[in-house]
Order: sequence, then structure tokens, then C-alpha cells
Amino acid sequence: MHLKIIFIFISTLFLCNCSSTIQSRIDENPKMFNSLSGSQKSAVYNGRILKGMPMDAVYLAWGRPDGIKEGNINGKNVEKWRYSSNMPVMNQNIIYGGHHYYHSDYYGPFYNSTSIGYIPYTSAIVQFENRKVTSWEQER
Repeated sequence: MHLKIIFIFISTLFLCNCSSTIQSRIDENPKMFNSLSGSQKSAVYNGRILKGMPMDAVYLAWGRPDGIKEGNINGKNVEKWRYSSNMPVMNQNIIYGGHHYYHSDYYGPFYNSTSIGYIPYTSAIVQFENRKVTSWEQER
């Protein structure tokens, strides 16, 4: 029993440290933040991206990307950072489960089950050339 409690405690600490905020990223990287211009600092505080921002500023504003692609566009090396969000979807299941009774009503061998699941989708992309933002797009 004690091992189970210790495991839950350690797991909780680990999970609490997984999510970062703009302020926590700034606090953990003061040199990175202090190297930015005034307008870039303001944008980071507001979670915005500006053309010409360095990769470090994008990290501070939006966090780690969920995926990174490298490529070449018109002879220029580019890097794209992809950010994901989760979209809720409703699942309707018809389940065979024998005879089911609910509040004394007979529903037969089949019953419906509705649940909510989540699927990831790309919610933002930032493109860099020479480690500077050249373009970005984000869902509202």
C-alpha cells in the first residue's frame, strides 16, 4: 500500500512539472528573455509571434513544438515548428452486452454508449529561415 502511495505522489509531481507557462519559461530562461528587444518581450508576454523573432522567443511565447520539419524552399533552408491542440469528438457506440435493465426498463441485448474523446490537430505553424520567424499561422 505504501509503495502505491509513493508512486502516486511521484507521478503527481512529474505531471505537475510537465506543463509550462509563458512566465515559467521566462523564469527558467532569464538570459534568453533578456536578449530580446522590447517589442519582442511584449509579444512573448502576450503569447504572440512577430516576424523576425528568434526561435528562442517563439519557444518562450508558445513552448516546445509538437513537431519540427526541415526543408528547402526556393533554395533556402527552412525549419517549421508545428503546434497541436486537441479537438473534442463525440463517440456513439452500440454495445452488445446481454440483457440490461436500467430503472426497471428493459433495453434488450444492445445499448448505446456516448463518450467524448479527443483527437490532435495542427493548430499553429511557425516557419524560420536563419533561426528567425519568416511566417506563421495560427487558429483563432
